[in-house]
Amino acid sequence: MGNVFQSGAFLQQCFSVHPLSLNFKLFAPPDTIGIFCMNCKSRHRLTVGTITRVIGDAEWSEEDASTKLETCASQHQEALHVTEVSVDRDIVQFRCRKCRTGFQATVSLFETYQP
Repeated sequence: MGNVFQSGAFLQQCFSVHPLSLNFKLFAPPDTIGIFCMNCKSRHRLTVGTITRVIGDAEWSEEDASTKLETCASQHQEALHVTEVSVDRDIVQFRCRKCRTGFQATVSLFETYQP
């Protein structure tokens, strides 16, 4: 078994160095998101507190944001991609290319599994 790190620094580094290699792999409601880095083969697991929809520069705290993310993840997972990682603010943002919806997740725990 590989190493497990409880730090957002590894996801931040993946996003900084090779952002197009990050693939959205899993949303297990109510609070788990999985991201896989095809470049370094790291698996990033996020435990999230809140999920909001982002429209333009404004955050819309909607009750259905989790439901909408779940729908995107199940129907067109390949269209979801990471658009921002901020360990300082404990957030990760995603965007769905297909339905053009943005999501912001407030992360309470970052975990990285390295092979």
